[in-house]
Amino acid sequence: MIRPLNPSYLGLTDRRRFTRIFALLILSTVGLGELRADESARSTQQVATGFFVSDAGYLVTAHHVIAGLTDIKVVMSPRQVLRARTVKIDKGSDLALLKVEAITPFVYLSHSNGVPAGMDVITMGYPQVGVLGITTKVTRGIVNSERGMRDDPTSFQFSAEVQKGNSGGPLIGPGGMVVGVVRSKLDAIKMSKATSDLPQNVNFATKSSVLIKFLADTPGIPSTRRLNPRAQIDPVQLYDELRPAIVPVVADK
Repeated sequence: MIRPLNPSYLGLTDRRRFTRIFALLILSTVGLGELRADESARSTQQVATGFFVSDAGYLVTAHHVIAGLTDIKVVMSPRQVLRARTVKIDKGSDLALLKVEAITPFVYLSHSNGVPAGMDVITMGYPQVGVLGITTKVTRGIVNSERGMRDDPTSFQFSAEVQKGNSGGPLIGPGGMVVGVVRSKLDAIKMSKATSDLPQNVNFATKSSVLIKFLADTPGIPSTRRLNPRAQIDPVQLYDELRPAIVPVVADK
């Protein structure tokens, strides 16, 4: 049975606490896992992107965002924040499944086996909230390669811009189908020092085929939907349709 947290969302005390947290998100730059630059210089608070995969409150994000942190909240809106619990993790695939006690909007998954290089994709998420704010951001690109770093068969390389805060967000194909989970980006500064060349928009996402296996024993996950990889993508429409299901995840000790 699904029930809201009492008395209302987080309660008055917690809502006041979140008001302070929300202000800190706007005033402070926060990092994100493998996209971060300085591990020792950051506070314990992590902010990333997550997306709901069922109406029962199941939420996917990146494992490295919540690793070692137990106070996890999902920001549904500035006035609604829900506590989340960790259901399961997969460190190797950098996946985490969270759950909130609420009926939630959700996105549909499509099997990544049908995703070719050159397919249009978008990402939606919450990059650099300390600078850019908490409004959902959308970027557009293509799948550059059917394989990831060092020809990793479990991930894609894609070109839609991602920054600190995008990890755990969905990689979205035509029709709004989720085909991957944003994971990391190539460190341009390190690559420039090593090769005297500055890479741009070299990003990686865990394939939805890996995510689907990860979710196999999760109750109530909708069936996957068929993807048309040659269809045109409409970022304006998808932004409006999917935004409610794609949320900031705030984790702390």
